[in-house]
Amino acid sequence: VQCGELFSIMHKSDSDGLPIEDSIFYSAGILEGIGHMHRRNVLYRDLKPENVLVGGDGYPVIVDLGFAKVVEDKTYTLCGTPLYLAPEVILNRGHDKGADHWSLGVMIFEMLGGDTPFYKDGMDQIALFRSIVKAEFKFPTSARKRANYFTADAKDLISKLLTKSPSRRLGSLAGGEIDIYNAPFFKSIQFEKLKAKQIPAPWKPKIKNPLDSSNFENFNHLKDKTKDKHPAISKNQEKIFESF
Repeated sequence: VQCGELFSIMHKSDSDGLPIEDSIFYSAGILEGIGHMHRRNVLYRDLKPENVLVGGDGYPVIVDLGFAKVVEDKTYTLCGTPLYLAPEVILNRGHDKGADHWSLGVMIFEMLGGDTPFYKDGMDQIALFRSIVKAEFKFPTSARKRANYFTADAKDLISKLLTKSPSRRLGSLAGGEIDIYNAPFFKSIQFEKLKAKQIPAPWKPKIKNPLDSSNFENFNHLKDKTKDKHPAISKNQEKIFESF
């Protein structure tokens, strides 16, 4: 998986957010990914742009299943990333696959608008959690905030995914997860073609070789602070590890 994080595609140095059609493509791929897990009773529980990589074919790949868990009913562990946590996870009321659907709603909002829906500048984590638990958010109204990217279909899907009550959230109703697949927001996507990777990806980078990592963010300029606390070991100490 050599094309970097979806986060880096969504948040560039000069802009935030994605074109509408790109957002639809990536969110459809993510939906199919978590849907594949859910059909096997696996909750992912840490959906965020940093955990979605883009492969050489341009398709999204969900990685880091460290919090994934087989769940038949509900689970109560508080885990995940604060910006993307569902209210029921924060309140420790037990959560199921609806928590992944909530996180998907946050990601779609972020793809279109460039920001997550519940965080405001200067918020600490407690204030963020209060905002999420209330499930009160507003769609952008100015061009500067990419209001025109939030189509009626996008607003409809996001609102239904960011419903406070998990039992009333899209994906947890009588139609189950298929309701999300059938949302008008995805009307341009043929999911069978998507699964067969027959839909052209919006972006495919040039890859020089199997070890090319140029599409990932480079952190070489950052100082390794561990060296200040842990000086280099001696030659004699190195010999201890020769057989490892």
